[in-house]
Amino acid sequence: MQNIILFIKSYKPDYERVLVLLNSIKKFNRDNIPVYLSVNDADYDFFNAKIDATIFLLKDSDIISCNIKDPWRYQQVIKSSVHKLNICKNYLCLDSDSEFITDFHIKDFIYKEDVPYTIIHDPKCFLETMERINIDTEKIFFKEAINCTRDFLNINDTERVWDFGPSPLLWSTKVWKAIEDYLAKDNLTLENYIMDVYPSESIIYGEFLRTNKTIEIIPVGPYFKVYHYKKQYKMEKKYHKIDTLKKIYLGVIFQSNWKKKSKYIFW
Repeated sequence: MQNIILFIKSYKPDYERVLVLLNSIKKFNRDNIPVYLSVNDADYDFFNAKIDATIFLLKDSDIISCNIKDPWRYQQVIKSSVHKLNICKNYLCLDSDSEFITDFHIKDFIYKEDVPYTIIHDPKCFLETMERINIDTEKIFFKEAINCTRDFLNINDTERVWDFGPSPLLWSTKVWKAIEDYLAKDNLTLENYIMDVYPSESIIYGEFLRTNKTIEIIPVGPYFKVYHYKKQYKMEKKYHKIDTLKKIYLGVIFQSNWKKKSKYIFW
């Protein structure tokens, strides 16, 4: 069993994006961390004919059979169920719109033995950025997800908001197994839970770990610079310089909801 893998969830419309990500991994993956790519079952043959043989290609159904039709919720179930494969103790979960920009090693993700770092930080910088592009942070998406998750987990701590992202997300399979066991006590599955609430896989993981202490929590900040909105990129693009960003981050993300061809945005 691998201590850590890189896990990517993708599908056919994001093929060009995922090629950019895979090429960046090939260039900067100094410790040869194994790479697993899971795609929608219907897209498997397409990817299998094109993807390098060094990539472990999976059908989503190899991980879990998920009947959710909403793509946003569906991919959350797939990414949160990697522990069912019994192939790794930890994984860095990447979306197709990610790209590494500098060398990375196992030590960037693993604190000691099989204990990963935990992405957990105060979101003030993110919230300030959102306010600058006229997004009301009192009504922002992840606060709603936090409230739903805390209600379900019976967490009474309402004094502070924590951010457990953004992508890529670093997760321990021990924690996801513990979450699955917790849900099973109420005859629930992760699929049931994600269908019934305002879901965020990073918040489910983070809030559960924060209160249940399944593994030792060693805090770390975001691994990638993420441009969540086009307005944000326009505001910050004069600072978007590779030599500067790679001093701080391992990679960048231009979220696919606004920029379909991020590979053409160069430094």
